[in-house]
Amino acid sequence: MKRRLLDWLACPACGEGELHLESRRSEWRKAYAGHWEPDEVVPGLKDGKVEEIIEGELRCRGCAARYPIVDSVPRMLGPGSQAGPSTGHTWTQFENAVPEFEKNFLDIAQPLTPDDFMGRLVLDAGCGFGRHALFATRYGAEVVAIDSSAEAVASCLANLGEGMRGHVVQGDIDRPPLKRGIFDLVFSYGVLHHVPNARATFAMLGELVKPNGRLSTWVYGPRQGTTRIVTGALRGATSAMSPEQLHRFSQVVASGLRVFSHTPYRVLSPVPPFGWLLSHLPLHDHHRWPFDVVVADIYDRLRVPVTGYYTGEEIEGWYAEAGYADIKVSRRLTNTESFRGLGTRR
Repeated sequence: MKRRLLDWLACPACGEGELHLESRRSEWRKAYAGHWEPDEVVPGLKDGKVEEIIEGELRCRGCAARYPIVDSVPRMLGPGSQAGPSTGHTWTQFENAVPEFEKNFLDIAQPLTPDDFMGRLVLDAGCGFGRHALFATRYGAEVVAIDSSAEAVASCLANLGEGMRGHVVQGDIDRPPLKRGIFDLVFSYGVLHHVPNARATFAMLGELVKPNGRLSTWVYGPRQGTTRIVTGALRGATSAMSPEQLHRFSQVVASGLRVFSHTPYRVLSPVPPFGWLLSHLPLHDHHRWPFDVVVADIYDRLRVPVTGYYTGEEIEGWYAEAGYADIKVSRRLTNTESFRGLGTRR
């Protein structure tokens, strides 16, 4: 972690924003002039290098709770929080599919555009392996990425690389180890439908947004017919599998998708009579993704339970009841129906 991350962290146990940092092992890494404004005060910056703390500890000045820093990531799961499940994206690297991931990110983030990230302090709540956090930093944001899974934060850190504006924290988004009301933009994509109480989590994320800041979300819409039946059956069949068994099973499913969905869609979708029909094939929009990424995506879909599906009206209601202004909710239809939400905190 970089020392500037201290400006935004808070104790998840008591909410205290003053944390004492003890560094036990650190490295000095080259910082390029373009990473900082000319007059910006950057903690840990010295002689053109910035300190990266590899091992250490954060201690709360209020309640004396201690949080280790392991492999450059503060581990800040507070009382009552549990580490998240394993992820199939542990070894996914962005070189494999950057154009597809970026297109996916911009689609989900609508109506946000790259300009909305420039110069902003941004939180990626439920960052997974970092596909969204990476593009937010590339668009000029300072990004704090948080996830409860140890594997996810390790993968996210690797994918962010040594960029000076990306920060990774292991923490619980229901009890976030972050100061309230400080972020210009908080986004949470593909997360709220996995948590036990989506409405409560939505409210907590809103507390992290500064006045006139924005909260952007993306959630699964209702599933119907065959999709719902097949999804339920697969989750039921895999719930007791070990990570190794689930990974092998995900490879089988991915192979089937390649043969019966991705290949037909890639070859025949440009032909007018087939385009509409083939757009209903499962996960057809993954046809450009590398095979190992498809496997990892299936693994994550089956490992992490979906606790709810939401309509556009429900999402709009969350924003309205929380008092957001300039609310925008839009329907996204690819393989299945989902909804984007955006609102400005008053």
